[in-house]
Amino acid sequence: MVWMGLVAAATLFLDLLTKRLATLHLGHGDVSAIPWLLTLRLTHNDGIALGLMSGNQIALLVLPVVIVLCGWLMLRKYHITIYTRIACGLILGGFLGNYIERLVQGYVVDMLYFPFLPWFVCNVADVAVCFGVALLVFSLLFRPGDWREKNAED
Repeated sequence: MVWMGLVAAATLFLDLLTKRLATLHLGHGDVSAIPWLLTLRLTHNDGIALGLMSGNQIALLVLPVVIVLCGWLMLRKYHITIYTRIACGLILGGFLGNYIERLVQGYVVDMLYFPFLPWFVCNVADVAVCFGVALLVFSLLFRPGDWREKNAED
C-alpha cells in the first residue's frame, strides 16, 4: 500500500501545483509549449470528461466517489501487485486532485491543450487517471498474475 499512497500523493501534489501555476501565469492567452503538439491554455471545466454533466453539482460530487468506491470494492478480492498499486495510485491521485478542486472552487482548472485533439483540454489529474486506467487494462490483458484472487487455490 505504500507505493499506492506515494504515487497518489505525488500525483495530487503535481496536479495541484500545475493548476495553481496555470491560474497564476496563463491568464493572458495561450502559450505554445511544444509547437503542433502541446499548448498551455487556461480553461475552467465545471463538468467532467469533456464538460459532461456541466452544472449538475450533486452528480459531480457523488458520482466520482461512487466510482472510486466500486473500484476499491472490486480490487479488495485480489492480491494487489506493485504494478497495480502504481496504477491505482495514479487513479486515486488524479481523482483527489480534481475532486478537491471541484469541492473548493466548483470547477476544475484545465491547461493542457493538444492541437491535434481540438475538443480536448485536460490537466495532470486527467492524464494520471487515463494512464492509470491504461495500466490496469494492460495488466488485465497481459499480466494475469496481477489478478490472482485472495481466496483462490494456488
